[in-house]
Amino acid sequence: MVCFWTTVGIVFSAITSTISQDWQIATWGVWGMLGFALGILAVSFLGVFVAQSSDNPVISLVGYALVAGPFGLLLGPVLALYETSSILKVLAITATVVIVLGLVGVFIPDDLAPWGLWLTGGLLLVILAQFIVPLLGSFGLPVEGAMTWVDWIALVIFGGLVIFDLNRAIRLPFTHDNAIDSAVAIYLDFINIFIRLLSLMGQKK
Repeated sequence: MVCFWTTVGIVFSAITSTISQDWQIATWGVWGMLGFALGILAVSFLGVFVAQSSDNPVISLVGYALVAGPFGLLLGPVLALYETSSILKVLAITATVVIVLGLVGVFIPDDLAPWGLWLTGGLLLVILAQFIVPLLGSFGLPVEGAMTWVDWIALVIFGGLVIFDLNRAIRLPFTHDNAIDSAVAIYLDFINIFIRLLSLMGQKK
């Protein structure tokens, strides 16, 4: 069920991305783009909170939709910049990476709960860097190489999160609600790995 609901979230994001693929976000200016990204982040945090705080699978699905829908809107303008063949290639690579790392997490016999603090700290630093580096660039500082480093660091962190989240999922009671909650976490790992790989490997139009 975790795999099923993870796939559902990815498909939902793909559908909602078609709504925003023609949005010219680049013309909104730095502050417009920053506001858009912060809005997506805020709604996604709300969705994660709704899903994780509920034991009702229907409410958890509503929270999941609040995560996958806005991320799809964020993906639309990004995907519009790349060749379709390149998008499909990166999608296949992402799926392979997530499946392999997920299996690692499933078959590790130890509880990886101690990883949580380090991974969360690294994730917060990446989120901050994602907003701070472009702001520094708007003031004329050379930040092109810095964003590439942020992408590579983010890949390592989200790869670790895939292992951590699947390891945690198999230790939870096997309920439908827990499957949806776990799928939310895996979905976020998948989407973030996909975006980073697309930035690093994708062929733009």
